[in-house]
Formats: sequence, structure tokens, C-alpha cells
Amino acid sequence: MKALNRLLRVAEHRDLAHAISRENACSTRELREIYQVNQFNSVWNDAWRNVPFYAAWKKKYSLPDQIISLDELESWPIVTKKELQSNAAFLVRTNRPPDSYGMTGGSTGEPLRFGSWKENAADFTPNMWMGRGAYGVEPGDRTCLLWGHQHLYGTGWRRQVNHLKRRIKDWLNNSYRISAYDLSPDAMKDALRKMCDFGPEFVIAFSPAMIAFCRTNRKDAEICRRLKVKCVMCTAGPLTQKEQEEIGSFFNASVCMEYGSAECGVMAYTVPAGGYRTFWQTHLLQTVPDFQNAHRNIVTILKVRYFPLIRYDIGDYLELYPDEIQRPHRFISVIGRPSEIVKFPDGTAFFGALIGDCVKQVQRVTANQTVIRGDSMLIRVLADGALTAEESALIIQRCRTVVPALVGKSIMVEQVKELKMGVSGKVPLVMYE
Repeated sequence: MKALNRLLRVAEHRDLAHAISRENACSTRELREIYQVNQFNSVWNDAWRNVPFYAAWKKKYSLPDQIISLDELESWPIVTKKELQSNAAFLVRTNRPPDSYGMTGGSTGEPLRFGSWKENAADFTPNMWMGRGAYGVEPGDRTCLLWGHQHLYGTGWRRQVNHLKRRIKDWLNNSYRISAYDLSPDAMKDALRKMCDFGPEFVIAFSPAMIAFCRTNRKDAEICRRLKVKCVMCTAGPLTQKEQEEIGSFFNASVCMEYGSAECGVMAYTVPAGGYRTFWQTHLLQTVPDFQNAHRNIVTILKVRYFPLIRYDIGDYLELYPDEIQRPHRFISVIGRPSEIVKFPDGTAFFGALIGDCVKQVQRVTANQTVIRGDSMLIRVLADGALTAEESALIIQRCRTVVPALVGKSIMVEQVKELKMGVSGKVPLVMYE
């Protein structure tokens, strides 16, 4: 199967070799930024000539035909998802129709529909394999996915056809897909059985699904360790260092974090030495300081695509190295996004991921979701077995210790059978009711 898979991936291996060659040739920041300027000018020239939105943008802000230095872009306007949604008609190209359409997962509550060309599908594939290669993973390695993209299959007969196509592609890719839509203990125990029967060399999962998987099957960790997987890769949401260590210990394997999105593609991977490496050949990351000393990520894609993204506010916060503040080629971690910040009417605010550190004090809790109702907070949890009053009290006490601003606020813990999910299978960390 590996031999067949490698034969089918000849083009991917070629593109990967070219990307590695450029990586080696541009060994300094100066050389990398020269390359980025040239790529940007190609993208920008195409965008303002063929996409009405950017033609109007250029005129409105008196933007030049091209740039000489990336420093010039620091003063360019920033475009938001809401702005793109409200100007959808102006994003239709005048020179060529799309081959298909995609959609963001809607984890922010604002799904974005965008066009794509067939060749765009391979734009970021070298990034993926450079990132995985750092952990010893190669194209064709037997891969198990704890995943959930059924929203892309459509409805009716088209859904059945697309589902069959997906199964055939997975077989050709030497991979097996397990649904990440159900995070309940029963579903995660069934996922363990399926994963072990398949026997992967590499595991890919949505971050919340992998945490739920490990916590539900904690007593059976030795079974997964015997799989001797090369790496566990988590995506679709950041994990704390402690959570990554928890997963690594469960599998006795390296843990890799992928940073990307539906509209932006793969932007960065962690490296074994620590932190993230940005894929500067395809993405220009710029940042602006924002909430609690975190920096908001502004993305420009350096590939000519049906759907150009230039100075796009993706809505993520990054933790940066002191010497990589302006245009990071590497960064420490992905902290989260505005939709993952808990905010109360009195101005109290903190990152919702902190609640995850509190609920894990009760080992039987496998997943959680924070709901804000005015000045009170409800923590919904999935757990393997019924929670006791003492366990709920421990979670509440821990919340008030980790976030002192919660002292005096109403906090409740509710055990549920399922958490609310977006269409892509992602669990919103914070909700407002």
C-alpha cells in the first residue's frame, strides 16, 4: 500500500523537493523577505486587476501597484471576515470562475463561503509534509484520523457519492477515518477499538476530540502505546503545554500541533525543539498587539488563488518570541481567538482555555464547554460516570483559584450527554446565552 501511495503522490514529492530547496536557499530573514515581496507583488497584481473587492480597496486607500519592502504593508488596511461576508458579490472574479466552493467551519459563528480552483488544493501540501517530516512522518504512512468534515459532503444522493469518494481516497492514502462528532465516553471507547484494529503509524485529530479520547481511555493507555505511533498531530484548536504532555504520555509519542484554517490553509507547525515554524513561502504573518499582551494574527497568502486574502484578520492570538514580533517566522504558541475569551458585563475577561485546566482536576471529565449567561457561568462537561456534588464543587473551587476574578460570581457545573458543536465538528470553547 505504501508503494502505491507514493506512486500516486509523485507530484507532491516533486513540490515538496522544490519547497525544501527554497527553504535551504533562503537561509536568512533578508532572503526570505525578498522572496515574500516578489510573491506578494504577483498576488497583489492579480488581485486588484481581477477581483472587484481589491480594485475598490486599492482605490479607496490609494494603494500602490506593487511594494518594494514588507515594511510598507504595515500601514495597509486590515480586512475582516465580516467585511468579506458583506461584500461577497465583489469577491467574484472577472477573469475566471471557481471550480468549487469551500466554507470555514463556523467556530466563530460567522462561516465564510469562498471559491477555489482545482490547483489551489495543492498550494499548501508541501507545508504539510515539511511540518510532519520534522517528526519522522512520511507520505504513505498508515494514518488514523479522529476527524469530522461530514458538513462538506452535501445532502441527498450527493452526500452518499461524496462519502464513497472520501472512503476510496482514504483507502488510497492508507488512512482510516473515525468520526469526531461524538465526544461521549461510549463513542471514545469505540474509537479506541477502531484505532487499535487499524494499527496506525500516525494519528491526526481535532484537539478537543483527542483530549476526550485520552481522558476517556486513560486506563487503556498501554494499548495505544503498543501501537508505537511516530507522532500524534492535533489541529482545529490550540492545546496547552500540559494537554500536549498528557497526549504524548498516553501514546508515548511526540505531539505535533498544526496551525491552519479552511480559508488560509496550513500556516505553521510545531517543531520538536519547541514552538511553531511559520511556512513563510506561502504565508506572510503580521501581528498587532491586542488582548492581555497577546498579538492578533494578520495573514496574507502568497499564492495566486481564486480567493485572495491580503492583510486578513483571521482572529487568532499568538504568543510571540521577543525577536519575532513584527513578521514572525516562528512563534511560541497559538493562544486562542476572540470567540474563546470569556467576557462578563462588568469587564472581567480571560481566555476560556483556563477553564479546561480547572475541569481536569476531576479525572473522569473528558470534555467541557463554558456558557456565559449574563453575570453567571455554566460549565458543561462530559464525564465517564456520574459526577458527584464534591467533584462539581472541586471544579468550581479550582476555577476561582485559577481566575480570582470569578470569586463572587455564580458558577455552576452541569453534566450533559453532548456538547454543542459547529458544522465542522468543532466544539465552541465559549458560548453566550
